[in-house]
Amino acid sequence: MNNSIDNLDTDYYVERAYELRRVYVAAAMKAFVARIKAAFKSNNRTTTLQGNPAH
Repeated sequence: MNNSIDNLDTDYYVERAYELRRVYVAAAMKAFVARIKAAFKSNNRTTTLQGNPAH
């Protein structure tokens, strides 16, 4: 790989960015699913829900 600014390997960096994004999204979804499962398992659901009741 040539290190000059004019000849950057943009394909490498674009693929690396996509890879990092895939890892981040997978981790975020895993954490989100875990939070949802924990909310349904707990008896105290008011701590996970926010806002005012509709009625």
